[in-house]
Amino acid sequence: MKVKFWGTRGSTPTSGARYVEFGGNTPCLSVELESTRELVVLDAGSGIRELGNAMLADPDGHARVVHLFLTHAHWDHIQGFPFFAPAYHPDYRINVYCSKDAERFLAGQMSPPYFPVGLEAMIGLARFERLDHQKAWSVGDAVLRSIPLPHPQESTGFRLDENDRALVFATDTEHEPPQMNRQLVEFSRGAQLLVYDAQYTPAEYERGKQGWGHSTFAEGARLAREAGVGELILFSHDPSHDDEACREIEKRGQELFAATRAARQGMVITI
Repeated sequence: MKVKFWGTRGSTPTSGARYVEFGGNTPCLSVELESTRELVVLDAGSGIRELGNAMLADPDGHARVVHLFLTHAHWDHIQGFPFFAPAYHPDYRINVYCSKDAERFLAGQMSPPYFPVGLEAMIGLARFERLDHQKAWSVGDAVLRSIPLPHPQESTGFRLDENDRALVFATDTEHEPPQMNRQLVEFSRGAQLLVYDAQYTPAEYERGKQGWGHSTFAEGARLAREAGVGELILFSHDPSHDDEACREIEKRGQELFAATRAARQGMVITI
C-alpha cells in the first residue's frame, strides 16, 4: 500500500516561511491499495482539498470510489470536507465512515450561517456508515479495524491490513503516564507503519497540557518499541511548532526509536 500525507498539522492550519518543510494543512492521509483502485482516506482536514483537486486534475490516474474514515468530529479533522471537490461530481462515489453520526455533524458545518451550500449539493456522496469497533470493514482485499482512543469526546484509531502489511493511524490520543495504552499496543502489534499523535513535547505536556487529548514523541517511541512496529511517524504537529521545532522533535524521537520520522506534507511511504 502507498500512503500519502496531505495534511500533518493539528488544531488549526498554519502558513508562512517557517512552516514549509512539514506543512500547514490539518490531517488527511490517502492510502492506495494493491488489491483495488478504490481509495482509502483517513480524516478530512484541510489537506483533503488538495487531494480532491489532484483527483480531478488526473481522473484516469486516480480512484473514482473513496472510502473516507473519520477519527472524530473536531473541526481540524473535518474542516476540509466542504472543499473536497469530487464529492460534488456525479462520476465519484464517496462513502463516509465514523463511530459518530458523521452525516449530522458534516451537514451541521455546511448549514447557515457557516457555509453557502448544504450537504445536499454533494451529489457524489453515496452513503454514511456508523463504525462498530467490534466489526471489520473490507476494501478490496484490505481489512480495516478500529478502536476507541482517549481524547475529549473520544477519537478513533484505525488499522489497515493488506497482504501481510499494516498501517496504524492513531492520532488525537492521550497517554496516561506512567501506564501505557495496552489496547493500542496490541492493536499496533507488528505493523510496518505507526502514525502517532506527537503534538506536544514531554515538557509541554507536563506544563499543563494534560487532559487536552494529545501525546508526545517520547510516548510514541515507547509504544512503537513495545508493539514491535517497523517505523514510527510523528503526526499532528502543534501549530506553534515551526520547521526548526519539528526537526528537533524528529531528532529527539530518533534517539529513542531509530526508525522515526516526523510527518511532512506531501510525503509518500510505500509499505
